[in-house]
Amino acid sequence: MKYLLTIIICLFTACAFAQQKQNQFVFIIRSKADIKASPEVIKTNIQHWTAWMTDLGKNGKISGGYRFPSEGTTLTSTDKPIKTTAYITNGELVSSFLIINAADLSEAKQIAAKCPVFELGGNVEIRSIQNTAN
Repeated sequence: MKYLLTIIICLFTACAFAQQKQNQFVFIIRSKADIKASPEVIKTNIQHWTAWMTDLGKNGKISGGYRFPSEGTTLTSTDKPIKTTAYITNGELVSSFLIINAADLSEAKQIAAKCPVFELGGNVEIRSIQNTAN
């Protein structure tokens, strides 16, 4: 009887987990390469980032991510010189990426819509993640 109860609990837990399956999406966050904002605006934006990231963590919506420094190296071809700067296009550069847990693309869009990058003219590209390791 003790083992039967354990098996039932395990099956119930597995079923509940399977129903709450989350998909993963990458948020590719682009910022303006030359942000022109006052120190007060920057400080407020940092506070908004802190609150948003904390909220994502508390709600289990963030799986990982990285912020990049503004320096970088760009290779465009094997026969062209290497540029000692990050890749900038249309005045934007990839500033970070986040791995987000969401039920579907609709929820991922709702999460991205609250990203503080918009306050300073940036944008978020959302892509679903395909696990190619398994």
